[in-house]
Amino acid sequence: MKLTAVTFALLFSFGSSFAAAKEVAKVDGKSISEDDYKKAVDQLGPQADMVKSNPAIRQQFLDHIIESTLLSAEAKSAKIEDSEKFKGLVETAKRDILAKLYLEKYIDDQSTDAKLKEYFEKNKQKFTEKEVHAAHILFSEKEKAQAEKALKEVLAKNNFDELLKKHAGETPNGSKGGDLNWFKQGRMVPEFEKAAFATEKGKVYAQLIKTQFGYHILKVLDVRGGDSVKFEDKKEDVAQEVRASARGDLVKSLREKAQVKVDSETLNNLQF
Repeated sequence: MKLTAVTFALLFSFGSSFAAAKEVAKVDGKSISEDDYKKAVDQLGPQADMVKSNPAIRQQFLDHIIESTLLSAEAKSAKIEDSEKFKGLVETAKRDILAKLYLEKYIDDQSTDAKLKEYFEKNKQKFTEKEVHAAHILFSEKEKAQAEKALKEVLAKNNFDELLKKHAGETPNGSKGGDLNWFKQGRMVPEFEKAAFATEKGKVYAQLIKTQFGYHILKVLDVRGGDSVKFEDKKEDVAQEVRASARGDLVKSLREKAQVKVDSETLNNLQF
């Protein structure tokens, strides 16, 4: 089990234990109690499960604690704590630990059951099992007039398939000559996705769809799955999405608030 230096910095400051607590080890008269050991394991984060479930790794982790306790005692005798390198590493570790703990707290605050349910209700469609099989004819931004003409023809003559074959070799269509296959919510750009899930099976969307790729004429070939979904069944998916977006939103807002500026030239020209 590989553990980082920062992780170990968190582990080996043992406080007072309950008098009745059993010891898992003693190093030069200093007790490592059950409570000390459990506390150190809990601070490992995701790696904690490995220690809890595997007796061999449990022993390895105790050996790490013992070795680090011995080495840190020698380091104090050698006045390592007075070195600039030690002080710099401590400051870096403090910064990273504070950032980690604040981020964990912020994400936990944003992903309470109440907030997860609120997000689910506002974005229920994203968690349904409904899928759409669609095809499109794509025109570049410069070809808007051509796209409008083609859409009028499709709606009047119901000849989408014919035009799809015609334009597949002329315009930048998607894979398989414009066939986008099956997709769920969250897979396509928002403008296109909204139109696709609002269109009935076998129908052509009645308007051009403008996206970053150009102008689309969309036909829904088939639909499967239902719209009905319960929060309890999708709670883990909701939590995963909320937690991921919470982190990104927080970091983005902090960078904007701080007006961060990066000098790429200076960074790239650094000499080590």
